[in-house]
Amino acid sequence: APLTNTMAALAVLLPAAVLSIAPRGKYYHLQQYLSSRSALQGELLGKGEESSPPPSLRFFTQRQDHFDGSNPTTWQQAYYVNDTFWKGPESNAPVFLCVGGEGPPLTPAVVVNSVHCSNAVDWLQETGALFFAVEHRYYGCHNTSACPVQDFKDPPTKSLHYLSSRQALADLAQFHSFATKEYSLSSSNKWVSFGGSYPGMLAGWFRVKFPHLVHAAVASSAPVHPKVEMSEYNDWVRYAYTVESVGGSEACSQNIADGHATIGTLFGSDEGRTRLASLFQLPSADWLKERANQRDFAGEGVAYFPSQGNDPACTMAACNIERICAIMTDDKQGDNVSRLQRVRASQSEWVEAAQKQMHKEASSGGYRDFADYWGWQTCTEFGFYQTCDVGSKCPYTQGLDLLNDQIKMCQESFNISAETVAANVEFSNVYYGSLAPVASRILWPNGEVDPWSTLSILKSPSEQQPTLWVKGASHHAWTHETLPSDQPSVEEVEIMLDNDISTFSVEERTHGSCGCALVLDSPSEYVVRACARAVSQLQVLMCLCVGTHQTLGTSSYQEASDYVAG
Repeated sequence: APLTNTMAALAVLLPAAVLSIAPRGKYYHLQQYLSSRSALQGELLGKGEESSPPPSLRFFTQRQDHFDGSNPTTWQQAYYVNDTFWKGPESNAPVFLCVGGEGPPLTPAVVVNSVHCSNAVDWLQETGALFFAVEHRYYGCHNTSACPVQDFKDPPTKSLHYLSSRQALADLAQFHSFATKEYSLSSSNKWVSFGGSYPGMLAGWFRVKFPHLVHAAVASSAPVHPKVEMSEYNDWVRYAYTVESVGGSEACSQNIADGHATIGTLFGSDEGRTRLASLFQLPSADWLKERANQRDFAGEGVAYFPSQGNDPACTMAACNIERICAIMTDDKQGDNVSRLQRVRASQSEWVEAAQKQMHKEASSGGYRDFADYWGWQTCTEFGFYQTCDVGSKCPYTQGLDLLNDQIKMCQESFNISAETVAANVEFSNVYYGSLAPVASRILWPNGEVDPWSTLSILKSPSEQQPTLWVKGASHHAWTHETLPSDQPSVEEVEIMLDNDISTFSVEERTHGSCGCALVLDSPSEYVVRACARAVSQLQVLMCLCVGTHQTLGTSSYQEASDYVAG
């Protein structure tokens, strides 16, 4: 969706809490949060206008620690409801659960236009479903009583002790019990969990760990393979800028990488540093002698290079792959370093506005600013430290953003050693099953230009866990508000999910089983390659190939993997 109101969008998409995440370049935060492309997060527009006045914030009693039977402490967890089209428990209509995550606290907009669950909202009228959106503990602290701890005066190891994905999943199980009683639900009202990114991980894991509670899950762009060093992320950024369907090219990707490599060489001489300081309007040539300043300037790109957050319909200067590549392949712009400077300068107005908004929010206080919640989870569960190693495919200046630069935050902030981080990540994979969870009725969609896809499930781990590879799509683009500007591949996956959502609450029947991976290019190609060969499987969530274990259209992903692997 185009960011029609830049400042409003940035105010929503760049929460203050991200500033406390490990020392990172300023473009890192843009990359992570501009992937949420909706500019309407705080507004009730479009879908759901029938729900007037806006739904109010509700609370239910939640346990502080689900794994300590001697701890009686409770807190009030927040949630929202959209029952506009709910047919009632006697109708056997489904229940859609939108899983909260690491972003800012939810607003009433979540039940009508959610960044992570708008595809579910789109299906409410058709299915007569009841829709819940449940906050994630800590991230969704609307006030002191709506948080597992009352204050953060204690050291983080104590105040953040109750923050984990395992506690969050137990929260969802507890909410299931609460909502079942509160709304008189029965076993005929089948639950389907939805989410994208970290909430997508939780949506899938909810089905894995509590299959008796949730009937199916749509786990979009869910990196369910935690890894300490995620070198794959920036390697995939390099690939994303070669994808022609979004305006990329091999020449563009190579020029970005070559320009950053040249910058690395220029760091080594007075003349080179003088040129860079003048060209990019940096503090001084001497400023560039310090490695920390080199890292801040070029370790994660000298400009904002969206891939995870690529929006083909955006209208701001150099705001997406196509617009950046137009500059990087323009011979009139000079050498590759000069072209990088042009990209940076073109973005300066709206990037500077984003920076100001981030600092404004950071200085405004607020209950959720007391601690680095996501930083804690990377140290205790996930890793996900995105590096730019020498000799990798990373398109930025290599060797400036290494694992130690990031993981040292765990020791400095939480007294968690690198060895303990590695052990924590290893246990997460053992606990959840990594890329081979034992489960059924989970759909794993991923987008082609999304670097998080590299740690997501791309090959069906079992006969009843299909995957979708959405060509040209960014980070869970299909879960955002449906707009006329959506890519054909995103439209097609939305239509596909819509066609199958009505089967969620239908009694399972036997038509064989399958494991499949579908690649969506365009409506016409999709019809030719998939629909004509498909029979709907009511017992296998959204699985469109019958009897055979054939994988449809995986060449696109394989080609991408081969590119990154060199």
